[in-house]
This record gives sequence, C-alpha cells and structure tokens, in this order.
Amino acid sequence: MRPGDVVALEENALEKKGTKARQERGVVFRVTDTLMTIAIDDAQGKSKSEDDVRTDFTLPPTVRVVKLVNEVTYTRMEKSLDTLVQVLGMADPTSELGAAASSTVRSLFGLHPPTWEKTSREHALHNARLNTTQKDALDFCMRAQQFALVHGPPGTGKTTLIAELVVQLACAHPNARILVCGASNLAVDNLLERVLLTHGYKEPLNAANACVTRIGHPARVLPSLTNATLDVQTTHSSEGMLVREVAQEIEQLMSQLAVHRDTPRAGNKSGRTAPRPKGAERRKMWEQVRELRKEYRKRERSLTGTILQRARIVMATCHGAGSRQLQNIEFDYVIIDEAAQALEAACWTAILKLKSDGKLFLAGDHLQLPPTVKAQNTRSDLAGHLTSQLSVQMENGGALRPPMTLETTLFDRLLAMYGDDAKALLRVQYRMNDEIMAFPNEALYEGKLLADPSCSSIRLCDSNTEEMDAELWNAPVVFYDTTGTGMFDKLAEDDAQGSLLQSKSRCNENEVVLVERHITMLVEHGIDPSWIAVLSPYASQVDLLSSQLGQKYEQAIEIGTVDGMQGREKEVVVISLVRSNEEHDVGFLQDKRRLNVAMTRAKRQFVVVGDAETISGSAQDKRAARAFLRDWIDHLHSHALVEMNPEV
Repeated sequence: MRPGDVVALEENALEKKGTKARQERGVVFRVTDTLMTIAIDDAQGKSKSEDDVRTDFTLPPTVRVVKLVNEVTYTRMEKSLDTLVQVLGMADPTSELGAAASSTVRSLFGLHPPTWEKTSREHALHNARLNTTQKDALDFCMRAQQFALVHGPPGTGKTTLIAELVVQLACAHPNARILVCGASNLAVDNLLERVLLTHGYKEPLNAANACVTRIGHPARVLPSLTNATLDVQTTHSSEGMLVREVAQEIEQLMSQLAVHRDTPRAGNKSGRTAPRPKGAERRKMWEQVRELRKEYRKRERSLTGTILQRARIVMATCHGAGSRQLQNIEFDYVIIDEAAQALEAACWTAILKLKSDGKLFLAGDHLQLPPTVKAQNTRSDLAGHLTSQLSVQMENGGALRPPMTLETTLFDRLLAMYGDDAKALLRVQYRMNDEIMAFPNEALYEGKLLADPSCSSIRLCDSNTEEMDAELWNAPVVFYDTTGTGMFDKLAEDDAQGSLLQSKSRCNENEVVLVERHITMLVEHGIDPSWIAVLSPYASQVDLLSSQLGQKYEQAIEIGTVDGMQGREKEVVVISLVRSNEEHDVGFLQDKRRLNVAMTRAKRQFVVVGDAETISGSAQDKRAARAFLRDWIDHLHSHALVEMNPEV
C-alpha cells in the first residue's frame, strides 16, 4: 500500500452466505511500518434514502484493507481517445483525416510538420542560476509554434527548467492559462514546490496575477503543499464561508437524527433525556437535510468554478486533467513533466484541454524507465482503440507508425517521427561525480553529458577530514564480483512453495551479507545512514535487505526497488543485482533503462554487488541488451575498485 492508493475498509470476518461485507472507501494518506492513515470518503450527498444516510463512522473490531483498482483513470483515458477520434474526423469515413484538428494536434500525428520561430527572444530570467543548455532549451520552447520536447537526462535540472518555463509563460502572456501535468503525483508536487518556493518567482507571479491551484485529492499531495490544493483554497476563501455555514446546518441536523442509533441501553440515565425526533417532525428534518445538501452542492460547484477561473496556473496529474472541475476550461499552454513515463492516452487527456492555437511542451528522458505495462505481447484494447484506425488511414505513406505496446510513449513516438530537431537536450548534470557518470554517459547519451564543477570530483572523504583508507572508503565506484563463489540466486521461499501471490521474485542471501558488510564499513567511517540507499530489481531481495538492515539502522537507510528510485538521488547507492546462475539468466537486468536508473542515482559512491559471469553471459549472445551488460561489466573491471570473489 502506498500513499494515494484507493482502498476499501471492511470487517475481517467470514461473511455469512448471501451477505456482503460493508465497505468504506478511502485513499491511503500515509504508510509506516506500524501505521496506515486512510482518508475516508465523504458520503455526503450520495445517499438515495434515509436508510442509506451515513451518520457516523465506526471501525469494526478487526478490519482488512483491500486495495482497489482506480477505474477512474482508465475511464478518463478511454473517454479522451473517443474524443480524439472525433477531433481527427475518424468517426466520419468521408472526412479528411485531421482536417478540423488544430495545428498542434496535426503535428502530433505527422499530418503537419512542427515549426519554430527563427529569431531567438530575449528573456529576463527569474532564476539566474540556469546554465547555458537550460537557457537554450528555454528559448527553444518559447519559439515553438506547436510543441517542443525537453530531453532531461539524470540530474540535469529538468524540473528547474520547467518551473522557469511556467513562470516565463505566465509573465510574458498576462491572460494565458497554463495547465501543468505530471505522470505521477510526485512529479506534479516537485514542480509545484519549485514554482512556489524558488527564490525570485513569488514577486513576478504576483505581479502577473498568476494564481496557482493544485487539482487532486489532498491525501495524494505532499503535506507542505496542501495550501495550494483546490480543496484547501475553497475552504479558506471568503466565499467558502457560505458553504461552511450550510455544512454546519447539515451536521447539526444529522447529529439530532443520529441520536437514536447511539441511545444507551436501559440503566444509563445520561441518555434517557436525549431528544428523539419522531413521525412528521423526523420526516420534516430529513426533507431539510435533502434541501440543504442540494444547496451545498450548488454552492460548492459555484465556489470551485470561481477558484479555478482565478487560477492561471493549474497543476494536476495527466488523468487528473480530465476531472469534472476542469470540464469546460481550456488552456493556452499544456506542459507535461515526466512525459516519458506517462501512457500516451493519459497525455491526451491533458492535450485535449488546449485551445485551437495552444502549444504543448513535453519533458522527460526516454532512456529511463517507461510506464509500467503488464500486457507486453498483445495490443491492449486501449492501444488498439485509436491506433488500429490510424493504421488503415495512414498506411499509404503516412509518417505515423502506430506502436504495438503501450510502453511506447508520446515522447518516444515524436522523437521517432521528427528526430533530434524536435528536442532540446540538457547536457550539464549536477548529481554524479565524473566516475559514476562515465558509463551511462558514453553508453546511452553519446558522451554529451558534462558534470558541473560542483559535483564532478566529489568524494565520500569530503565529509570527513580524518585520514581514511583510500580503497573501499573513498572509491567512487566499487564492484563486489561474486563470480565463482557459488552465491547463486533462488526463488523466494514463498514463491517456491506456491504462494497465492506467485510473483516469482528472486533473492540472493549471500549478496545481502556483502551489502551489509559494506554499509557497516561506511557507517564506521562516519557516514550518516540517511545518506545511503540500497536498491535491487527484485522485491524479494528488497524484503530480505529490509529485514536485515531496517532495524539495525532504525529505518534511516532507504531500501527499495530500482523502479521506486527514479527521479531521486542519494550520496551513496548500493545495488544488489541478485542474478547468479549457471544458465546466465539475468531477468529484469536485460532492460538497460532500468539499469540506467540504478547507475545514475548516486552522487559520491556507487556500489555494485553481482556475478560478472552471469551478467556478461556468453560471447556468442549478440543481443543488444546482452552487449550492453557486457560493456558495463568490462567498464567496471577497468574503472571500478573490484573486490574479486569476496567471501561471506
């Protein structure tokens, strides 16, 4: 369970035959090892009759929490694709494809080439710390006539640039409305934080009367940013007082009507005199409640519309852009961050909010992890819904080649159609030292990345002035090569015994020992455990690492999967590759995008624990994925501090 998950609470007991357990729906707000906080849905206004009215909330003696599928997301994506079919004219066989669509939409389907103004504009930067490549990317976006792509490799300040772009657009176009989206709530919150808290942004935004509003459930928003949410802004606005007055009247009436449910048993005198409306009086009170609820919903919708009309900058997830609150609002600009992690259908939910002359900006890194898609081998209904029709209409020379998997994002597709001319590359990274950056830079980014002087030579010993061992302690890259030690991987015990989960996750207990040994050495040398992250591609290995290290270091060390670390960084990153077997089977490690994420999280030291022989595989295996792994192992043996055949 993670914050933002939709869940149901129900009694953890065997239901009688023919009965259904009562459920309370909600959203996970916070999760720790011992506590889960859930925001329960408000049932106000949803009941059909007096018996359905929710007057209070009580938990049964034992409760189970059931994770639910968030069907709203899929419904909105399907609705967006239906709308797109209409926009492109595909619903009418006699119409020309895309004839009535905007220039931006046509360019996204190869029906109209994207264009840029030839003359650069002068921009008074509000964030003076932007580097040359960020300035060039900003100019590239400001000159775009339809869309622009921003390619931001790890640590290159992509979010910083997008925040500056938002402020530039808001200030340069006083009446423009800007929709800022992200593939996840965290991506949206990161942008929101940059826009609200970056020094130098508050004054120009106030001068441009550019109010910022965040759409979404408050439980899915970082606590420090809730004041920017639509819910909080409506509650604390002057108009919100009228809505609160109606809510208080409803609450008072409901408390009177609910007394009979809590009336104490005979013998308890404190409850005998409680008022208990009956008959005509009770029916009249229920009628008042119904009328007040109608008034409440009417005022709430009006208030929400007022707040959103004031907001010139609206932030939401991609599917959140399809919410009812934004139903009749159009935008001059749509910006999507982490677009290389978003399903194309989700992006269209936001793009269809553009005005006819609106412009689109996509930022991301297609060389890191794509969206998580489980149906890899067949085209899903969602993908086929749109692309099957495009295949028929564009097969004679069209530029678009519909993808066969949802993993192909809009960012990927536009790069394939228009090449590097459609993107601006951010080249200066502020995270990794030169040694950590070296391999991913050469193997994936054509050697175009540069480490900023502030990070190019940072070491662990920078934090400690004592004379330290220059080997394991201070090496930027360390490789524990377990080749020939018999430290084989295995199926996790639960999976091997045929558990219900059947995740087929693998683990390697010996690698856990090596990880713990290295971390112990670092902590003994004065490294704060909070500086360290331990990663693995396998959930079972993460569980083993957590059980071994979590209590010892009081949860200070971050332990998780590679996927969960995307977009984040730590001073030290230790990765347990797990795979060690005679078949040279590497599983998840075949995906170089996943490895790219793992390789580019560390700032001062990157530690790899794995079996070089298994990872490299046979020299006769010419597959590109295997060649990438062989090149990586060769690089580690040549440039890392290698601990060969470490003993457990």
